[in-house]
Amino acid sequence: MLNGFIPAFELSVVSRHITYRKWRTFLSVGAVALAVGISIVFISIQNGFSDFLFDIVFRFLPHVTVSPVEGESYLHLYHSIVDAAWTLPGVLGVSPTLAATATLAYKDKAENVVMAGIDPEQADKISSIRKYMVEGNIESILGGKRIVMGDALAKKLKVKLGDTVQAKFPDAVPVNLLVSGIFSFGYKQVDEGFAYVSLETARQFLDEGDVVTSIDIKLEDAFLAEATAGELRARGYNAKDWQQLYPDIVRTLAFEKTQNAITMLLLMIIATFGIASIMNMLVAEKTREIGMLMAMSTTPASIRRLFLLESGTLGLMGAILGCAIGFLACLQLRGVQMQDTMGQTMNLPIAINPMDFIVFTILAVLLSTIAGYYPARKASLLDPVIALKG
Repeated sequence: MLNGFIPAFELSVVSRHITYRKWRTFLSVGAVALAVGISIVFISIQNGFSDFLFDIVFRFLPHVTVSPVEGESYLHLYHSIVDAAWTLPGVLGVSPTLAATATLAYKDKAENVVMAGIDPEQADKISSIRKYMVEGNIESILGGKRIVMGDALAKKLKVKLGDTVQAKFPDAVPVNLLVSGIFSFGYKQVDEGFAYVSLETARQFLDEGDVVTSIDIKLEDAFLAEATAGELRARGYNAKDWQQLYPDIVRTLAFEKTQNAITMLLLMIIATFGIASIMNMLVAEKTREIGMLMAMSTTPASIRRLFLLESGTLGLMGAILGCAIGFLACLQLRGVQMQDTMGQTMNLPIAINPMDFIVFTILAVLLSTIAGYYPARKASLLDPVIALKG
């Protein structure tokens, strides 16, 4: 007779169990909430770092670079490589570069930098230089012996727009360069260690002809870089995609993902064992009550569902609380300052993804329900007569 009212009956029993022993409920819910909250924070930090690293790849770095073959210092007849690159699908920019190490000197100050000879129009398609100019403009390097440098480098040399610096290096031809622009990418290593001149000026400095040291290629989709590099290699060029050029980024992403996945799994398993232990204790405490329910024609399947429902409910309560804790913690951590890989101070990168909250809620409920299976099965197999005796 009770069978028709089992769902409501089970809910009332579960509700009584949860509210009767508040401390036990608090421990169960707290264990799951802590695991879910920490997992949300971990995954949000991982997402933030991934977005940060990919932002560097998408904004500043070339997706494919063609370099001289082993044993060669320069790419000769590079115009054919440029033409070939433009025929490939998804190409946004192709920038020939002639880079050299140079010592820039001004009065009693001197700094070693990478001085890159570029075509401003094409280089802008790779790293959006125009966007980061704070004084002057990048096109000014085409007006003769001129140089554009980072603001951090300008501060170190104590130069300003209109000053003249000398570029020199062993085996190079010293040249005086007018500072015609200052940029700020916001990355210390770039702003301190890079300067731009025209291709013609770089060739005069190196005393070379119409050669370049690399050809950088930007794509609409960075994940097509491997295929694009493969196509260029098939044509006989020494091409590498960004994953080969910057393996540290790939390793960092893989390491963070693996480490966080293991940590989150361990946290959820610990919380699951906590619920399993508490549910087992509940069965031991409620043996007489289980016997009474069975004497009232409650079936073993209904007893099993009752305890599974209770463990799942505890998991759901913990997951909801954990999501709230994780969300609030992420908001607080966004204000934490740290040093990035470029030596620049930045806020801790945190990317909150609503889908993570759904996934962790489902995972918490699923694991909690699984944790309650053995105690639920144990309760459903009790002999009613023995159970009534306690």
